[in-house]
Amino acid sequence: MANRIVAGTRKGLFILKPEGSGWTVERTAFLGSPVPAVLHDRRDGTLYASLDLGHFGGKLHRSDDFGETWQEVAAPAYPKAEDGAQGDSLKLL
Repeated sequence: MANRIVAGTRKGLFILKPEGSGWTVERTAFLGSPVPAVLHDRRDGTLYASLDLGHFGGKLHRSDDFGETWQEVAAPAYPKAEDGAQGDSLKLL
């Protein structure tokens, strides 16, 4: 969407649109949660928002409809190690 500002703040995510000679809040999301990073992917229009949930860590969300609805992006799932396999862990002498 052209002519929009997407702002991640310590109090949530805000999407602003021009109105008259200023700006007005068009949409909000994640109110009360810190949103340290937001990305608008121009290739397909997807919005990405990272949330800093303190004890629970960072979470990534995406929206395909410019912030009307959001879906959490799952953390990567790594294959389980085979029985007895050490993987790439470091060995201390």
